[in-house]
Amino acid sequence: MNRYLRRVLFGGLVLCQAAVGGAQSTNPGDLIAQIIIPEAANGFFGKAIGYDGQYLYYAEWGGSVLHRINVPPPGVSNAAGHIDIPIQGAPSGIMAISYDAGRDAFWAIGGDGLSMYLLQKTGEATLRFTIDPTTDRPANCRPRGGFFTENCPSESKINYDATDDTIWYAPDTSERIYHYRTIPDVLGTAQLVDGTPWVDVDFPPNDMSTECGYSIVSGIAVGGSYLFVNVNGCPRYFQYTKTGTKVASYPMNSAPAGDIECDDRSYSSYGVAVLWARDGWTRPNIYAHQQPSLDACRYGGGSGLP
Repeated sequence: MNRYLRRVLFGGLVLCQAAVGGAQSTNPGDLIAQIIIPEAANGFFGKAIGYDGQYLYYAEWGGSVLHRINVPPPGVSNAAGHIDIPIQGAPSGIMAISYDAGRDAFWAIGGDGLSMYLLQKTGEATLRFTIDPTTDRPANCRPRGGFFTENCPSESKINYDATDDTIWYAPDTSERIYHYRTIPDVLGTAQLVDGTPWVDVDFPPNDMSTECGYSIVSGIAVGGSYLFVNVNGCPRYFQYTKTGTKVASYPMNSAPAGDIECDDRSYSSYGVAVLWARDGWTRPNIYAHQQPSLDACRYGGGSGLP
């Protein structure tokens, strides 16, 4: 049995032993839980993932339904407690979500990659601002590879940052993460944050090329002092300062292609916090990978709410 399967199958047992024995026997990047969701049977694929301190939420690519499931125990399991919540008010659907604990709602980027919504748990989406591709994405998002060498893709990833009430935003496979205020300008479009309007991930020594062979953004998470980034096709995730300095990288037992979200609650009794990651495309998996520490990335944008 290879190392990946062994950790998937016995991860729950290892965590239980660690909790009982009082010792930390897992490492950053280890697979703590894997959820098999039911939608793949219908040709489902999607990238969105969110966690509200109690439940997990996800959506299809440009989806019009918000799915909610229970957080599972460690190990491999099928999704439980599944309910579907129709999304209203987002004509192009939803591409990615991130929970804002202070507002008790999700920030959501539309399927057009340009419409930013506040999405209630009831499914009601309210447009908060739009992103002007000319003025709000300097350098045209610096896309890399595939079909996106000249244009920003509509698939975009976001994460809410409660430390300064801002949103981090990156079109998929781009080399630049933009940093927006949650309040629009007088024209109703996005406002870049003064001082830290963006972070680039492709300039040495702060690139990912040594570990991955390339440097792109496929998912972003924030909930404290750092940004966490995952990379499509690369079985590692990366820790950056909010000014763009690469702090560390950690191996992952899979290479999810979707967004990521912080969770410092679900497995805290086992002594670990996790990053939830979507597997995207047609693989029906949601993963929980261990964070580097219990307080590295807190849920809800790092609001500090109980």
